[in-house]
Amino acid sequence: MEMYRLICCTLSIWLCMSRVHGESSLGMGMEVLSTKLTHCSHERAYDMYGAYCAGLRLSEIPSLKSGIEILDFSDNKLNEIQPDTLSSYSSIKYLYLGENQIYRIDKDAFASLPYLQSLDLSNNVILELPDSIFQLPSLRNLYLKNNPLIHLSIGKLHLSRPIKAPLELLDISNCKFKSLPNWGTLPHLLQYNVSHNPLQQLEAQQFAAMCNLKKIDLTKSIEGINLCNMKSSVSWYQYKSINFILDLDDYKKLNSDEFDRCATNETYTEVLNITYARCKQMYSKLQSVHSARRTWLTVTGGLAGFLVGFMLLLYLMHRHNVAQTKAPAEKIKKIVPRNDSDRHAAVPILNTEARDVST
Repeated sequence: MEMYRLICCTLSIWLCMSRVHGESSLGMGMEVLSTKLTHCSHERAYDMYGAYCAGLRLSEIPSLKSGIEILDFSDNKLNEIQPDTLSSYSSIKYLYLGENQIYRIDKDAFASLPYLQSLDLSNNVILELPDSIFQLPSLRNLYLKNNPLIHLSIGKLHLSRPIKAPLELLDISNCKFKSLPNWGTLPHLLQYNVSHNPLQQLEAQQFAAMCNLKKIDLTKSIEGINLCNMKSSVSWYQYKSINFILDLDDYKKLNSDEFDRCATNETYTEVLNITYARCKQMYSKLQSVHSARRTWLTVTGGLAGFLVGFMLLLYLMHRHNVAQTKAPAEKIKKIVPRNDSDRHAAVPILNTEARDVST
């Protein structure tokens, strides 16, 4: 009996100690976890300096180190982007603001970011999208997917055409578009994602104004479009070797006998060719401007380097001449008589010459 009580007492003490230890370990783990996810980290990636604040559930961008080129502020609670939100970080090239709660973007929100190349605004609730985004001089990639109300904003948006941003990738997937926005001419665009939108029409002329388009994603977007109304667009994709992505059922529709019987409008094809030619002309003009600018910068840089080198050469020659001039004078100063008799050797001569003059 005594032995039984001893065993029970020992087990009770062990269980209590284990529970205390477990709770302290759990508390310590939670404390470490909470302290780990409260501050933005600064790291280098792809030879660029970046700030990473993803998943911290912050409602505003904190004070960060200057000179950052990458800012990942995804998965937070940002509501608005004001002119002063990013004004301190003018060197940003890649900006990730996806999975926030952004509903409003001021027209000058990105005015301080002339080097911005990639902007991710996915998975927000954007109600107002300013035209100024499409005028950013370096913007190549724009992600607007999963903004279910953005079609209302773009429908009322008066875009300044042609768009100045050299967009190469544009993603407006799952944004509830019934008709695609008329962006005007986008000569640099290579990839266009319009998947998971309930489109009711597909205007081929819009794609002709994207004269370098290589890929368009139409997955789950053409179910509501009359089959024959897609004939011109699909024929244009095939004619220009544009890779268009569809789901299996839509591929079957486009390979059906019904689609083959749809008529092709030859007059409309001529209109598409004219639009395409204008786009190519604009692209060539932009390329020549960029080429001339690069040439001018190269020539200017070479000339500046030559002038700096020439001035440096003149300076070195001047230093050399000064050194050559000082050398004989220093040698003369260093010549001293060997002894005291040599110091006074010239005195009698001078005295003799003085007597001769006096007589």
